[in-house]
Amino acid sequence: MFFSKLSLKWTKLVPRSLPPLIFQHGMHPYINFGLNFLAFLILFFYWIKKNKRFATSKTYSAFTIILLLTLAVQTISQIIFVNVSFSPWLQLSGFLMAFILITMYSLIIPNLFPIEKAIYWIRNFSVALVLLSLLLLPLFYPTFFKGGRFIGVFKHIPHMVSASTFAFIFLIRDVFRPRPAWTRMRRNFNILALFLIAIAIIMTSTKAAFVTMVMTFLSSLFLFPTLRKSIALFKVTFLLVFSLGILLFGGPATNLFYEITTGKRSFGMRKAQNGIKTRLEEVYRGLEYFQQEPLLGRGLLYKFMSGKGIKVSGYNSFKDPHNLFVSAGVIGGWPLLILSIIGYLLMIYGAINGMLSSSFDVRVMGIFLFSHLLVFIIYHAHFSLGGLGDRMYWLVFGYLALFKLTPKDGVQYSNK
Repeated sequence: MFFSKLSLKWTKLVPRSLPPLIFQHGMHPYINFGLNFLAFLILFFYWIKKNKRFATSKTYSAFTIILLLTLAVQTISQIIFVNVSFSPWLQLSGFLMAFILITMYSLIIPNLFPIEKAIYWIRNFSVALVLLSLLLLPLFYPTFFKGGRFIGVFKHIPHMVSASTFAFIFLIRDVFRPRPAWTRMRRNFNILALFLIAIAIIMTSTKAAFVTMVMTFLSSLFLFPTLRKSIALFKVTFLLVFSLGILLFGGPATNLFYEITTGKRSFGMRKAQNGIKTRLEEVYRGLEYFQQEPLLGRGLLYKFMSGKGIKVSGYNSFKDPHNLFVSAGVIGGWPLLILSIIGYLLMIYGAINGMLSSSFDVRVMGIFLFSHLLVFIIYHAHFSLGGLGDRMYWLVFGYLALFKLTPKDGVQYSNK
């Protein structure tokens, strides 16, 4: 997940492009797709050897089956009736990548590996890469910024945004509820690391990431009880100061947020931008794409399509509606748009169910999804096997779909 998004531009040794190995100073997407396909085969046969049964909830299993069938039917229909001038094999490969993404990350991996192991590796990799970016920043200052926004060792801004928010969410659980065996140095390191990661998020100048971080922090205050008196005292003190701050500065803070979102004031080092206006323009543009093919959609790879065919380097961000439902409609027409609405309702249920869990690992997954609910609406439908966020989101869906809340036993595996 993380290595595919790393850039070695700062080393000045790796070329920008060397097909099919290097792309944008890092791993070429073809290598990434190949490794994912290989991992899918290995995990699939490993699952068969283990004779594992899917413990995923029936509701989620049914939803994923219907979703995959819808994508298959729409893709075949698009090959025949819509995208007749584009390679049918590339369009089928787009469906294959979406199939691997959904099945491997939300079904196979969650059913093979414990949730605590997934959190352990994701936390360690994301924290290490974000801290490495901050550590190298004084040496490679110009290279680590793009358009006034912090990208660190990653190829683009969204990857740093994703990695830093992942690191913040999965590390905050250890800050509020450290293990008894940890030394004071380890606990202090976690607190310092969380503070530095928060700075990295702010340096990306991404408003959605900042809101996600705040929602994660506030949710953790209420949902992560602690046995340490110092942490409990911090919680009480923070909530009192926060409540007092709302009473005294709620009005000015609201005006500041309004000025930032409407482009009257900049956020971080990013130039002032009317976020509401630009998002609406992108939504309207997406609606125009949707109205062109409202029944069948334009395909999973429509953002890579141009007069020259379907190319990895032909990604056109201006085709992105930046709205989950409109994006789903553009990709798969009305059938996929309706499924996206149902899926979003399942996300809300999964987030609440996870946050009420007695398991802290499930609870942090619930917080992750809850803090991203707003992000999903202003983003796009997640079917890219190459996307860092896409793979992480389906992983979270898969783990949350393993558990149900029971009054007596807390969390247990679910078949309902």
